[in-house]
Amino acid sequence: MEHGGHEPSITELGWPLVNFLLFVGLLVWQLRGPIREFFRARTERLRDELAAGERARKEAEALRAQLAKDLADLPATRDRLKADVLATAGRERDQMIAQGKETAERIRNDAKLLAAQELATARRALRQELVDDVVREGARLVQGALGSQDQERFVREFVAAARSAS
Repeated sequence: MEHGGHEPSITELGWPLVNFLLFVGLLVWQLRGPIREFFRARTERLRDELAAGERARKEAEALRAQLAKDLADLPATRDRLKADVLATAGRERDQMIAQGKETAERIRNDAKLLAAQELATARRALRQELVDDVVREGARLVQGALGSQDQERFVREFVAAARSAS
């Protein structure tokens, strides 16, 4: 049973092969520069990316080593920070105590000054009250001791002194 097809001959296959080879040759001839530039640029990009990857890997290793070192130093760092905080708190406490003592001394001095002023004011008021009481008591005693004859004599002497002065 024949299918009615024929098998191509070598010449029938040769021309498309020549056509294809000419097409590939023309493409290679025309695209050689751009293809070469593409692969050169691609190679350069790959080298740069590989170098960047290597740098990133080295940085990551350095960072990992630093983190491991910091992690190992963590207890000592914690102790140092704790000591620093305690020392700072001690200095602050001492400053606050010193300020409190200064304030207490200033308040004591102000209280002494105020007490001295109050004492002086009380003495003046007491002295004035005592003088007023003595004058009142003296006036009462003098009025009780003097009679009407003494008053007339005082008036005559006063009038005589006034006449002689004018």
